[in-house]
Amino acid sequence: MEKGDCSHTTHLSIMATPLRNIDVELLKIGMYVSELDRPWLETPFLFQGFYIRSEKDIQELQRYCNTVEIDVEQSDASLQATLTRIPGKDDRREGMPISDQRLSLWQRILSLFGGKKVGGNKAKLKKQPSAGEYYTDTVSTKDELAVAKSIHADSLRQLMNVLNSIRQGATVAMPELEVVAGSMTDSVLRNGTAMALLARMMEKDEYTSSHSLTSSIWALVFGRHLGLDRESLEVVGLGGLLLDVGKTKLPEELLHKTGELTDAERNHIQNHVQLGLEIIREAENVDQRVVDMVATHHERFDGSGYPRGWQGNQIPVFGRIGGIVDSYSAMTSKRSYAPAMSSYDAMREFTSLSDKHFQAEMVQQFIQAVGIFPTGTLVELNTGEVGVVLKEHHSTRLQPEIAVILDAEKKAVPEFKVFDLRNKEGQAPTVWIERGVNPGEYDLDPRKYFL
Repeated sequence: MEKGDCSHTTHLSIMATPLRNIDVELLKIGMYVSELDRPWLETPFLFQGFYIRSEKDIQELQRYCNTVEIDVEQSDASLQATLTRIPGKDDRREGMPISDQRLSLWQRILSLFGGKKVGGNKAKLKKQPSAGEYYTDTVSTKDELAVAKSIHADSLRQLMNVLNSIRQGATVAMPELEVVAGSMTDSVLRNGTAMALLARMMEKDEYTSSHSLTSSIWALVFGRHLGLDRESLEVVGLGGLLLDVGKTKLPEELLHKTGELTDAERNHIQNHVQLGLEIIREAENVDQRVVDMVATHHERFDGSGYPRGWQGNQIPVFGRIGGIVDSYSAMTSKRSYAPAMSSYDAMREFTSLSDKHFQAEMVQQFIQAVGIFPTGTLVELNTGEVGVVLKEHHSTRLQPEIAVILDAEKKAVPEFKVFDLRNKEGQAPTVWIERGVNPGEYDLDPRKYFL
């Protein structure tokens, strides 16, 4: 059915249906969009699952879509009764199988001429994978870790060489960085944990280089979770490497200043975005998504970012990814002006910034991608013991498998005690995680338990 073709006689169900597929011209603020009629990467909406918050959201949906699926139960209560009465694309006609109702007129005509059956009870529409279901690990973390260590070391060395060359006036060596992004993409696709584990463990000898590499790794981990295709993953990985390339043109003493910045110094540092764009534009055939990612990774969802003060869907998808991974990498790294935060505390910070600095749906998906207590992080239990997370369970993220390495008096245990925090069915938990332990606390180095 073509957009706007609502001339047929409709038969509305008296009972409320959980989902309503309606014309975009009928959208209202407060409705919950659960699905689009086209791939989400073709639109500025990152997820098939978001509230319509403004007229601008409606205009964007009308620009890109013909119909959208509305979840009645998740929409504002004041709209639920109205939603059951709106003539939608899923209204049932007498005698037509439910699975045929969402087929276009052209598809139904084709099915009448003996072509491939596209409707009816025999047809089964392929379920669209949700975030986190697009890829599965093809090798174990242990096996990939050996390969990832070599890739990681080579990538850091190559990146440092490129950044040092830029400092000395050379043009950015894009082919070398593309090789780095491609190698890391291969590793992340084989296993979603190994490279992320290395990002948490790596030395912070040269902040700009290490921050750029970890930003790229988190962008790849996030992109894998979102289901980006391989080509798009390489692009987002390359963008992560280049987020802070403009800082190579700033004075070292300014980047390493420990005290509060003056307004002039802050403006100077913020200029790294423009400096980075100038560096990138000197190279040839750079994907526009990389340019967009670098240009907008400091824009914020509420318009409080820089350099343009863009907000909401003005910020491109890759720019929104860049903003989150850049912030997460910085939060969990030791900087000249702030200590490193635990992953748990960083995720709490992101939650508090939902729909302020960052889109709420994106924050939720990033937390799912990275984890609250991911493998390699240190945690303190309610018993006072300290452990390192060995394995995170996606269904029970607050109850990972851990190895206790310090007893309640914070003394090293002679032999690691490995156990799973998941509750046995019907039993109340007796041991749980009290808090995340900040990197370096208790003089613990998680690397020696993995690397």
